[in-house]
Amino acid sequence: YLYQISISIYKITSITISSSTKMKSTTIIMMMAVCAVAYAQQCTYDYQCGTQPYGLCAGGSDDCSTTFPGVAVDGNDIYYAVSCRAQTSSTYGIGNVTIKRVSANGGVPTTIFTQELVSGPGNIDKIFAVVNGVIYVDRALRQPGSHLGTYDTKSNTFGDVYLNPGFFQGQLDIVGGASYTCQAVPSSSYYYEVTRYSGAVGQTGSNTVSGNRLYNSTIPCGPVRRGINTEIIFTTINRTYTQTDILYSTTFYRGSVTGSTTLPAPLFTVNSLVNDFDVDSTGAIIYGTSSGLFKRVGATSTKLNSESVTGVQVLGQKIFYNNGVTIRSAALDGSGVATVPQPTTGTCTCRAGFSESNCQTCRNGQVQWNNGIPSCVPVDSNGVPASCSADYNCPSSYYVCAGQCICRKNFSGPKCDQCAGTVTWSTGVPTCSA
Repeated sequence: YLYQISISIYKITSITISSSTKMKSTTIIMMMAVCAVAYAQQCTYDYQCGTQPYGLCAGGSDDCSTTFPGVAVDGNDIYYAVSCRAQTSSTYGIGNVTIKRVSANGGVPTTIFTQELVSGPGNIDKIFAVVNGVIYVDRALRQPGSHLGTYDTKSNTFGDVYLNPGFFQGQLDIVGGASYTCQAVPSSSYYYEVTRYSGAVGQTGSNTVSGNRLYNSTIPCGPVRRGINTEIIFTTINRTYTQTDILYSTTFYRGSVTGSTTLPAPLFTVNSLVNDFDVDSTGAIIYGTSSGLFKRVGATSTKLNSESVTGVQVLGQKIFYNNGVTIRSAALDGSGVATVPQPTTGTCTCRAGFSESNCQTCRNGQVQWNNGIPSCVPVDSNGVPASCSADYNCPSSYYVCAGQCICRKNFSGPKCDQCAGTVTWSTGVPTCSA
């Protein structure tokens, strides 16, 4: 686009100033060319830029196109976590996880914070709740015994919450000045319990908190929610292993916030894994699975839609749910489905490291591909890229890829081609017998 605009401006300028002096002509043409280069086409989606896959719409809706499980409500605001692509050359497209906030009435979302994805523990896996400016998230086994994490929006700091007893099982609800969790408790063999903590865990000045056991089970517990009045609704997840698959079933229970240790009689069982649920003001249970969004009233379950649902929250007369791509809303009967975050506007640009009008030039770098997406990876004076995903990314057969190009065993030197012994070759691969 920039190339075409520059040529057009040059032609128009040449005609307009044909009778002017050479110096004025040169000055005007240079100024117009600078304007053309500075121009950036506005966009909403990558395809509108016409330079895919080397170019993209930076800041547009495709920047963050996959949601992490969960959705949280605070007042009239909806919080959710999205997977966003990296915008800097230092990350080569590894990506980021971003917490966003949007009004329940819809609109353009606001970014709360962004965390670069890392290999290993610490990435945000799920969002649970927001209380007093603190966002509760699953931090993917950041440390043994705790992957319940907090992010304080006032101080912009992360924290870890250690629950006593037991290990957090990725389920949390904070309602009415109390926190409810599902956790595994080590003993001679693990057992599982639904636990109540006074206040919002992690906001008492200590990152280790002790709770009161409400119910326990030998079957792993799943999502838990505070119900109406003094009720608590919780689940257990049963797994059946076959030769080719794992079959799940989820059983719902209704108990009391005071608890009685032993499990109450089951409410109902769903022959699927329930990812999340919430309870409306009438006591109806709205739950989501990979096959749809459902509403349970009494002994009847009604399918509201067929979207894959990873997070559910009820706010007033609306259901807000996460379908793995975005946050949507619907009336309590499933009607009036709408996407809550509105598309964002960005500008067409080249991916990090690429340049020229078609964004296909990778100067002083090597083009590497991952799932159809190119990265321009810098190379050193020996042609060795800063990172690699396969041996063929390395400059010769003397290297092997281990995340970075390294010398094959017993080889050395700046180009990895020096061997203190005998070099033999087999199917194009050298071996150094030192």
